[in-house]
Amino acid sequence: MTITFLERVEHVLQFLLKLVGPLFVIFATLLIGSIAVVHFVIILPTLISPTHRNDDGGTDMIDDTSSTSHTFLFLYSLFHYTLSFFLLFNVAFNYVLTIITSPGHPPRESDYSEEKIIEFKSIKTIKRSETYRFCIHCRLPKEERTHHCQLCGTCVLKMDHHCPWVNNCVGANNHRYFMLFLVYLWISCVYVCILSYPHVFNSESGYIPFSMLMSFVITLTIAFALGGLLGWQIYLILSNQTTIEFLHNRTQSKKAKARGEIYKNPYDFGVLQNFKQFFKVNNNNNNNNFNWFTFALPTLQHPGKQNKKIEPLLEIV
Repeated sequence: MTITFLERVEHVLQFLLKLVGPLFVIFATLLIGSIAVVHFVIILPTLISPTHRNDDGGTDMIDDTSSTSHTFLFLYSLFHYTLSFFLLFNVAFNYVLTIITSPGHPPRESDYSEEKIIEFKSIKTIKRSETYRFCIHCRLPKEERTHHCQLCGTCVLKMDHHCPWVNNCVGANNHRYFMLFLVYLWISCVYVCILSYPHVFNSESGYIPFSMLMSFVITLTIAFALGGLLGWQIYLILSNQTTIEFLHNRTQSKKAKARGEIYKNPYDFGVLQNFKQFFKVNNNNNNNNFNWFTFALPTLQHPGKQNKKIEPLLEIV
């Protein structure tokens, strides 16, 4: 089979994305780590023990013990350090779990008998209406809401997208970690911006530490950029769609509108139910579910159904 020019370009781009994936992870880790160091070493100490520039160009501690009690300073510092450690831990925890957690896959070749594999490989033609249940790349049956990732070379359950920043697909098993990573990272960026703002724009001496200025600029930029992605992911969760499904549903909606019909997402059960389904929130005592008080807390549990072998479809010829 002759490979076209566009296919060659696609193969090159896929190779480059695989190559830069680990580099993206290293860069993101170093960036988050650098901001954390500046926050804990410079911003928080300056916030709790303010300084001012003296006539010699140095810095002096401002003695505010006469107006502020030691108890208030202790509680004030305790609050900010506790919140900072909580945010940093959740950012790191969810980022690492997004990277190392398998997004979920349908049964592989090793899960089927040799006879079944031969049967699947012998399939030559697949009806368009059945492509959502059989992967033409893996030549294996797949569950609904499963899509093939060209970069990973395998099918992914409820695949949202392949993210180079985590060098992994975002799917059924790690989408929750990815979402919480975005939430905590956005909150952390806004928090750092708020704390560093007075030192950047309201400095009486005009002296602004370069590290603090860069921390403010970087976190502000990330907060704006991440805000759009976070808002998009929230919309998808509340409408029970993935990014891939959104594109499919939009196409189906246009076709239905042309016929004078209204297309409805078959997985949309309402905002509340969609939210509970994504975060596995349930008020009962089922161990496979979270409750409203813990769904956003760090946990190694990612409840989900066990994948079962799928029989070949009679509609496939």
